[in-house]
Amino acid sequence: MDKLPENVVAVYAFRCFDTDAGEVLVPPFKATEQAIKSLFKGEALPLTKEAVDRSELDSEGRWFRMATGWGQLR
Repeated sequence: MDKLPENVVAVYAFRCFDTDAGEVLVPPFKATEQAIKSLFKGEALPLTKEAVDRSELDSEGRWFRMATGWGQLR
């Protein structure tokens, strides 16, 4: 995933300090490195890198995995 097509971005899970909770948390969504640094003041977790279509990001650079029922099928 070194060079991604123009319509694809890398998103990461990350950790950040939550002042309300008073502890370091890992939010339930992934975000772009820029959003992690500038909006969430967090640290990207490098091994969680995932390529997603840019259109799947919200206005803050967040990506939420959509739950599917496929995990139940075996």
